[in-house]
Amino acid sequence: MSTTDERNERVRKILESLYKRAIDTGVKIDESAYKDSLDKLFSTTAWGFREILLVVIIGMRLDRSFKASTGLYDCNPRAIYEGPIKEFLIEKEIPHRKSGPLNVAKATVGLDMTWAAQRRPSDVAEEVVNLVSFMEADNSDTETRVNNVGTSLLRRLIAYSNSIEALAVTIEPTSDPEFLYRLCFELITKTPDAGNTPQKIAAYLLKNYHTFLHTGVVVTGEDDRASVTSTTSKKPGDINEETPEGVIRKVYEITVKHFDLARIRDSYDCVSIYNDANGADIHEIIVICRKEDCPPDIKLSGLHGYLGHYVYQDMMYYYWDIYEWIANTLQRMTNEGRVGFYLNLNSYIDDINTSESVKKLWKKLHENK
Repeated sequence: MSTTDERNERVRKILESLYKRAIDTGVKIDESAYKDSLDKLFSTTAWGFREILLVVIIGMRLDRSFKASTGLYDCNPRAIYEGPIKEFLIEKEIPHRKSGPLNVAKATVGLDMTWAAQRRPSDVAEEVVNLVSFMEADNSDTETRVNNVGTSLLRRLIAYSNSIEALAVTIEPTSDPEFLYRLCFELITKTPDAGNTPQKIAAYLLKNYHTFLHTGVVVTGEDDRASVTSTTSKKPGDINEETPEGVIRKVYEITVKHFDLARIRDSYDCVSIYNDANGADIHEIIVICRKEDCPPDIKLSGLHGYLGHYVYQDMMYYYWDIYEWIANTLQRMTNEGRVGFYLNLNSYIDDINTSESVKKLWKKLHENK
């Protein structure tokens, strides 16, 4: 067994021991010294703070000399989170982000108040620092404190997972385009979830449109979160229509935020990099957005669905009203395609990592059906 395998096995055993303590109602813990700080981590949708705390706890259990306050990366956080920790969270069906803790601690030397001041929300980050300081306090019961905070953290993660599970919705498949449109409209206007909601809706619509019309077009981008940039994904847009051989034919940007000149420049750079790297010839982008998201100097079409275009260097940006586009796409889909879209959307919302606010609205919409 390699050194990495041995470390990962140790991490798994540590997590299992903490989990066993967490679900044992006979294990009583005095949380008075850190309860408020830990509760604060569950008052925000920024999951990365609770996940970085879990990484620190594992790091301290692996190496008693490890101090996250001065050398976070000494515990190799990326490897232990994206390996055994994430595997454990998936196995126990505990909500998590792909690289949550690494995003909140990017380019960080230590978890201290300087780090906290640069994070949002900073008051939540400060509580992470307080918890780290509590666990690192120089006395003989460090291991007890680390185990207790770890057990308390897992109890909250398990409780949150249970509350999310209770929001699951059992749907009756339907192909009614007006009902499906209302669902999409409510989700986008009330729970856009940092752009994830409209991006998933658009991706599932395109995928099922092509699948059930047997066009042969492959839709990519449905598995990405809105926070994944085109540069990171090495794709020219949020969603792409491709040939079976992987040649991109259409590029879509999906947003409910301003797609102005700054966004256009970012998009242009991503497409240019992609064109150069792949010998591609992409010069048109379809932007699916709200009317108010268009640049002020757009060349207006005078139509309701297609809003107009914007030329930037050798790139043409075509703007479409997101709500008109959804209604139009639903009408052009087969009945089977609309059912497939509905099932895909329900599966996404049922996923443990989808925002709680989206789940609550989805459940409410179906209670009022």
